[in-house]
Amino acid sequence: MPTIVSLNPCADAILAEVTAPGQLLALSHYSADPRAASMDPAKARQYPTTRGTLEEVLALRPDVVVDSTFVPPATAAAYRRLGLRLETLGIAGTVEDSRAQIRALAALAGNPAKGEALIARIDAALAAAAPAPGTPAVPALVWEPGGIVPGDATLIADLLRRTGFANFAAARGLGQADQLPLERVLADSPRVILTAGETRALSHPALARLTGTTRAPLDPRLLYCAGPTIIPAAQRLAQVRRTLS
Repeated sequence: MPTIVSLNPCADAILAEVTAPGQLLALSHYSADPRAASMDPAKARQYPTTRGTLEEVLALRPDVVVDSTFVPPATAAAYRRLGLRLETLGIAGTVEDSRAQIRALAALAGNPAKGEALIARIDAALAAAAPAPGTPAVPALVWEPGGIVPGDATLIADLLRRTGFANFAAARGLGQADQLPLERVLADSPRVILTAGETRALSHPALARLTGTTRAPLDPRLLYCAGPTIIPAAQRLAQVRRTLS
């Protein structure tokens, strides 16, 4: 089985689930910070981390390096020149994308059965979080700092649909990282505002007067990575939906 160093925080969480003991040599430094990491901090602490420098990676002598698709071309060329295999992981925009990523990383690690076991856990969490058939979708706004909203071709939008919500911002023509000003929210309010992080607009007193709108926190760490992060994200969305009934 190949030894692996991960420099991608989203790959970190998947590889920690699908590798054998001793196979995953290090995670990215992002996973060592519980304020930013999507993966379980206790699991992250089981592994060394690196800042991703070429020198650190070479010192670990892995067979494979897993990085993001934004790896600089010069760095990618250096890995190849030094005989290291480089694999990249993009951003999963759907649950289906995530399943494909898990299978690819599990195959890379030589442990396809562990990949299928992780997928089964994710599918079970999604099934438990799904609303009853025929339940109307609840308009929900995911509001990030600066009034940023997710587009429809994002993982969180797919999770909203699967857990009984409708992407409020996308229904109004907004795409990934577009801004939705407070004034527009006040004039055209969703049933739920999922507040992902702190922003000044969220504390505006006018929001408190929206009697038909529920506000609920959504940990920003659940927004960006797929894999095992889907499980707590689906559970949290289902929890919010249940409070509305």
